[in-house]
Amino acid sequence: MIKKLLVCAKFLNRQRNLLIKRIKSYIKLALLNRKKKERTALNPEQYHFAVILMNDQGIGDAIVTSYLIKSLRGNGLKVYVVVEKRIAFLFEKFITVDGVLLYDKKKGIKQFRKQLNGLNIDVAIDLVDKGHNSLRRSQIILAINPVHSIGFNQEKNKLYDTSIFYNQYTSHISIRSQKILQLLNIETDLIKYYVNIPIEAHNSVEAFISSYLSLGKNIIIFNPYGSNVARSFSDKQIETILSFLSQYNNCVTIIVGEPNKIKHIEPQKNIIINPLTSFFETVALIKFATLVITVDTSIVHVSSIYDKKMLCIYNNRIIDNKFVNNFVWGPNYSNALQIFTADNLGTGLGDPIANLDPSVVIEKLKEELEKLELNKALNSRTDFEKFETKISAD
Repeated sequence: MIKKLLVCAKFLNRQRNLLIKRIKSYIKLALLNRKKKERTALNPEQYHFAVILMNDQGIGDAIVTSYLIKSLRGNGLKVYVVVEKRIAFLFEKFITVDGVLLYDKKKGIKQFRKQLNGLNIDVAIDLVDKGHNSLRRSQIILAINPVHSIGFNQEKNKLYDTSIFYNQYTSHISIRSQKILQLLNIETDLIKYYVNIPIEAHNSVEAFISSYLSLGKNIIIFNPYGSNVARSFSDKQIETILSFLSQYNNCVTIIVGEPNKIKHIEPQKNIIINPLTSFFETVALIKFATLVITVDTSIVHVSSIYDKKMLCIYNNRIIDNKFVNNFVWGPNYSNALQIFTADNLGTGLGDPIANLDPSVVIEKLKEELEKLELNKALNSRTDFEKFETKISAD
């Protein structure tokens, strides 16, 4: 009985602390909002310097936002990004920008201000709705002090001069970038992500897989782990899928992921644990791949860049109680086949992928591998027919 009371007391204390934290954030946000007296008018033709707020975001977000970055720069704007140190490496060579502003949650806004050095930004762009990090994002906008700021569903926050109403809960996240471009009178092309693989990463991957390619093997990339347990395969599922893939002598499957997560997986016939440790090398591996198998991670968006045939597993996650992750952060290209879990819990974490029957994945894999065999046979026949035609002509 005492133990139950203690558990209950701890729970109530946590809820109280969360409520107090929310109230404090609300008050601070309201005070920040009062510092701006009036909103400025939108004048896109006068803007030359833009900043995109990307703090609190990950690798997948950066890849998807590369479409917006490229489009803005192609229209003559200098583009800066606000990011945390953990993804800053992406903007050294991989995604081209004109400047990087680092935000450190521990050091806060004072440290961030020191980097500005009189930088004059015409337009600040925030692609995220109001949420738990709104205070932080508002502090950043106030520190940058842009001529104009654009946000989504921020009509009550005067720090955002233009608020785009957006309730497309099943539309892909890249639609937000299109909305921004339309607002700035920039013609939008087909959605495409723009990255540059460092030459050293490309060369190391090419050297690694050259022997397999010379033998005519198909390269399959398998990424079994997501950012949390709910979005990851179980060890048993991984074992079952790899056992199936090992039967195909015309394929070599390379398991990718964080080295500490995949190191325990036992290599077997036609199965290799990726020995190349950098993210850029993983990107290069995908470029050379015939087929990608992955859970919902940045690998999905990398595969989109190269239009790779892909099987991707999504777990019915709901973001902020309204956005359907299966579609908002889906692959968004025709060469990808999504497999959905069946629990439909409708939570922020989504269904545990560990509950998915691996036979569902294997059945789809079998179909795709049979297509590879058929395509190879057709190509061989075409090559032979060309050869016969050449001989006859001679």
